[in-house]
Amino acid sequence: MKDERQNQILNAARALFFERGLRATTMAAISDAAGIAKPTLYSRYKEKNAVFQAVVASILDELRALMDEEFSKSGSVEGRLTAALVAKYCVVFDMLQSPHVAQMMEDKVLYAGEAFEKLNTDVARRIEGMMAEAGYTNPSDLTHLILSCAFGIHRNARTREDVARDITAVVHALLAVSK
Repeated sequence: MKDERQNQILNAARALFFERGLRATTMAAISDAAGIAKPTLYSRYKEKNAVFQAVVASILDELRALMDEEFSKSGSVEGRLTAALVAKYCVVFDMLQSPHVAQMMEDKVLYAGEAFEKLNTDVARRIEGMMAEAGYTNPSDLTHLILSCAFGIHRNARTREDVARDITAVVHALLAVSK
């Protein structure tokens, strides 16, 4: 479990990374924003990239927890799947309002693209299992199609309400014709 100081650091760093980007954020700025001394920050993180990786891990943990909560609820496969995708992609939509976040998520070498890709792979496996268990035809292809649509929706939506409405419509339509 993270302590309060850890949360202060990660919240401050996250806000700065979103506002300024990784390159323009300094350890001094993180310590100032977190309200802690630089030696305290350096005692926990040797460098800015370590802070960044901790921020990415916390974001991924939040997204996983959000989706797990929705997947675990009772109800139809369609309802649980829709709720999980809407929850994830509304959060991602909000984060992508910062051009710095978009760059960090997409750049697989320098930033966090691989970590987000792994989350997407894990989610796809879970959805495919749900589809197979519920008896849907071609669960692998159906999962790929649903996730591709959800990804495109969140990237092209104007509002988070658009994200929720359009993902709901697509999941409903695809599942209706696939059983």
